[in-house]
Amino acid sequence: MQTAVEDLARVLRKVKSRDVKALCNAVLESHRVFVTGLGRTGLMARGFAMRLMHLGRRVFHVGDVITPSVAAGDLLVICTRTGKSKVLSHYISIARGAGARVAVLTARPDSLVATRADVVVHIDDTPGRRAGDRRQPLGSLFEQALLIVLDQIVLDLMERLALTEADMARIHTDLE
Repeated sequence: MQTAVEDLARVLRKVKSRDVKALCNAVLESHRVFVTGLGRTGLMARGFAMRLMHLGRRVFHVGDVITPSVAAGDLLVICTRTGKSKVLSHYISIARGAGARVAVLTARPDSLVATRADVVVHIDDTPGRRAGDRRQPLGSLFEQALLIVLDQIVLDLMERLALTEADMARIHTDLE
C-alpha cells in the first residue's frame, strides 16, 4: 500500500493549481453543471455531482432520466482518463451546439476530448517509477487521483462560497 500512496502523491503533485482554479471558476460562472464519465471514472464523476449538489449548485449527471437539455450558460464536466470515447466526444458536440462550455479532467491533455474543451485539468497518471515495478491495474491510479482532485475542487468551492460542512449537511439527503 505504501507504494500506491507514494505513486498517488507523485501524481497529485503534478496537478496544476491554475487548472483547478479555472475549473472552480467555470463551475461558479455556470447556470447549471452537467457531469459525466464512463466506467469507474464515471463513478468518481457521480460523486462529484453529488458534492456539487451539497454546495447548492444546480447539477445533473448525464444519462439520468431527470437530466434536462443542456443550454447556453451551462457547463459540461467530463472525467476521462484517455479522452478517446466517441460517446464523450458526442456529448461535447451537443454541449457546444447548445452554447455550453466544456471542462475535462484527463490523463491525456492531447486527446480529442481534451482538445475540444474550454478548461482542462491534467492528471498525469504516470507515477515515474522504473520499468518492471509493481503498478496498480488499468486506470486505478487515475481514478484515485481524480477523486482527490474533485474533492479538492469541492473544498475550494466551499471556501469561495463561504459554506461549511454543516451548510452542506443541511442539503444532504434525509430520505435514507
